[in-house]
Amino acid sequence: ESYLDTTSSKFSRNLNLSYPEPWQLDFKYHGSNAYAYVLARLGDSIDFIFLQFYESYSHADYQIVKLGVRPGEFLINYVSQLAKNDERYWVTFEDDAAATDIPNQYVSVPLRKLVWGFANGWAKNEDVGEKVCFFPPSEINEAYAELSRQGHAPRGMGYWVIEEEGKK
Repeated sequence: ESYLDTTSSKFSRNLNLSYPEPWQLDFKYHGSNAYAYVLARLGDSIDFIFLQFYESYSHADYQIVKLGVRPGEFLINYVSQLAKNDERYWVTFEDDAAATDIPNQYVSVPLRKLVWGFANGWAKNEDVGEKVCFFPPSEINEAYAELSRQGHAPRGMGYWVIEEEGKK
């Protein structure tokens, strides 16, 4: 989720960053819109955009685990905000001096290309704790149905290492 962070305009090629939320500040494995560079350069050539909600200590995880937002509500809010912004968001590529070959610009995240990426059942294992949030299928279905009624459904869903489903 941090590699394509539609909640922030900041850009960095570094993948050793932490989030601004007052939670897990010692976790230094986030990005800052690194994938936005690829979309800005090659967006028309990309068939789907896999958004990693299963990222460790993601914004989704913080909102769901720490703030108590329902997973379905989080998904509806996320997509609704993207739709409200014409399926794009501003990225300040000039934040990273070495990326000066690309100007600050809106980056498109078309809903017809957006694939929600979820952790599967392993996210409920005790050893995972709060590191990765689990989105129950009922919450995903509810959010998808509501967004479909609004005309804002994403392309679909995907999972991290589906072969691990049901393993501890």
